[in-house]
Amino acid sequence: MPLAINNIVDICRFMQQMHDELKEQIEFDSDGWPIFPRTNFVSEVPEEFVTFDYRNNPLITAPRNKTVLAFFEPDRRIYPRLSKIKQDLPIYKQYAGVVFPDITITTDMDHELQETLILANHLFAAYLVANGVKVVFNTRTADITTLDTFKNIPQGVMCASGFLGCKNSTNFFEASKYTNKILRILPETLLIYGKHDKKIDMQLDTLGINYLYFQDFHSKSKMEVVA
Repeated sequence: MPLAINNIVDICRFMQQMHDELKEQIEFDSDGWPIFPRTNFVSEVPEEFVTFDYRNNPLITAPRNKTVLAFFEPDRRIYPRLSKIKQDLPIYKQYAGVVFPDITITTDMDHELQETLILANHLFAAYLVANGVKVVFNTRTADITTLDTFKNIPQGVMCASGFLGCKNSTNFFEASKYTNKILRILPETLLIYGKHDKKIDMQLDTLGINYLYFQDFHSKSKMEVVA
């Protein structure tokens, strides 16, 4: 019976379960964070980038082995994926790769809670790579101190960001909060799911970051209706 996940206590139970199962399969650092070798990451740019819930929609036409799955969705849609990670493993193996989960992390949370939730995202990804699934690093962080959670991610791997639900940057300083963390990881390719942020685009262009936008599913479905 999968562990039901409804709150932070359940997430901590999930994390302990992942630690117990993975300690003989992958390497952890002295703080208990999984270490991800470069070979764990997707290397070829996907044709499609879609959230887990919409993977079977007829609008998604790319082959599964050319499609990356993501979890840029509300937490209530992500939690079941944590509890059913073993059950869903055969699904993940059909795809080119899976983005680290996107459990909500905000700057008004205690620092310890921010790091706990980021670690849960990393442990989910660690379970996938231990079972032969390629991953894409999710650049989601909260306050600047959580950038230390990038420490076990190699520079130059494929990364992903989701801008849905985020306000567009209004000035250089706001945009630089995002681009500064991108400079920490220097992705080979940055996949962005959802709307454009023009000020961030300008900074990424200036920095020479290779980035690609993928239309979110709701926008894609609206265009289909109009057509």
